[in-house]
Amino acid sequence: MLNNKNRLKLEDEFEVDIHTLYEQFCDFKKYGMHHPVMKNVTIVQDKSPEYIEYEVNEEVLLFGFIKVRPNYKAKVIEIEKHKQLRYTSQVKPNVYLNIDFHFEEESGKTKMVEYIEVTTNKLVAFIFLGILKKAHLKVYQNIKYHFKKIV
Repeated sequence: MLNNKNRLKLEDEFEVDIHTLYEQFCDFKKYGMHHPVMKNVTIVQDKSPEYIEYEVNEEVLLFGFIKVRPNYKAKVIEIEKHKQLRYTSQVKPNVYLNIDFHFEEESGKTKMVEYIEVTTNKLVAFIFLGILKKAHLKVYQNIKYHFKKIV
């Protein structure tokens, strides 16, 4: 049952240069500040340049009314500096998450494509990907707002 991989692709364009945007995703503490369900992100282990591992505490409303507080560790791996990042995590027993971010700059704007892969059973994947999609689209919105305030 666990070899069931479920995928989602998200993409957006940001009105900032690639270095500025990349930093918001590469530094998981900064990323967590933009994430609507991440409440606390701390570094557990810094094995730079291989990876940095973080502990993440979240607060999620499941089905809009059941409050759950996931706690898990996530690794951030720079595949190619300013081009590609990978987040890996075992979010829950039997729920594995891999996220790849690809960055490309053109004319001062940065296009970001996010590939999310969840390995778990179909029902959990369906629910989890729905929560992730909503949260990550909000991250994009929050980052855009953050940079509008700065300018």
